[in-house]
Parts: sequence; C-alpha cells; structure tokens
Amino acid sequence: MAIVCLCQGVSERKVVRAIDAGATSIDEVTERCGAGNRCFGCHPAIEELIDTRVNVRPHGAAFA
Repeated sequence: MAIVCLCQGVSERKVVRAIDAGATSIDEVTERCGAGNRCFGCHPAIEELIDTRVNVRPHGAAFA
C-alpha cells in the first residue's frame, strides 16, 4: 500500500481506516492517524480518499 503522508510516514491503509472509523474531514483524519499535519502536501490525496470512502453510494442504491 502507498504512503499518503510522507512527512509522518502514514500509509493509505491507515488513512482509510481512520475514514472508515468515522473521520469525514482532513482534521479528523489528522486526529486519528497523524496524516496531514505538517506540510499539507498530502491534503489532496486525503480529500480524494474521503470523497471515495464517505460518498460511496450504498450497495444497490441508485442515483436520482
């Protein structure tokens, strides 16, 4: 798995776990796993993971 936050050495897996545990913002991800609190260069990648994990439509649901 890829490293999302190079400054803190946080993997994509750890960020995904933080999101799956309820983090819905970069600040919440930072609180849970430490990613995103130094140079902020990983913020776009964290946002993308949040969008992908949080805004996933439920299984079998249709968009209106």
